[in-house]
Amino acid sequence: MTPERFALLTRRHRECLRGVKALKGSKEIAAELGLGKSTVDSYLAEAVRLLGARNRRDAALALAEYEAGENDQVVEIEEKTPPDKIIPDSAGLVEPVPAVAPPSAPDGSTVGGAVQDGHVHASPRLSLPLRRQGQTRNDMNMAERLFWVPTIAIALAIGFGMLATGLDVMTRVIGRLSHLAG
Repeated sequence: MTPERFALLTRRHRECLRGVKALKGSKEIAAELGLGKSTVDSYLAEAVRLLGARNRRDAALALAEYEAGENDQVVEIEEKTPPDKIIPDSAGLVEPVPAVAPPSAPDGSTVGGAVQDGHVHASPRLSLPLRRQGQTRNDMNMAERLFWVPTIAIALAIGFGMLATGLDVMTRVIGRLSHLAG
């Protein structure tokens, strides 16, 4: 698994995978994080998909290995830098990230993000107008709210129109059947 795939994981994905690594069940992880069991399961399923792992256990082990490698690199850089030196410009410390192809699943399809200028950007997701379990409030911004209000109003109008049309058709069919029978 490449570093680009791990960059697609959110904080919640990582927390849930660390719980799996600690041999905790979904209920235990949910209780620790203040989430619902189904929410934890969906985070884990999405993390497995993003990493292209076989199951949640493999994804958790891969994340642990990746994070251990990251910590080793940080320690290596800290050891090379003398603690008594102040570095005014850190531009030369890190090599530029080479451009990479978008991460893909084992079947060859592109996985949840776009690579631009060598950096992985998560795909923008539209927030739903519902508060999910574990959230204290809905975190939509004003643009999303302005999108959802007319969308819901139009959907309700279409639904009501379909209901009224269906009732009208049923009334006419029953009227014709009763006229023919009588």
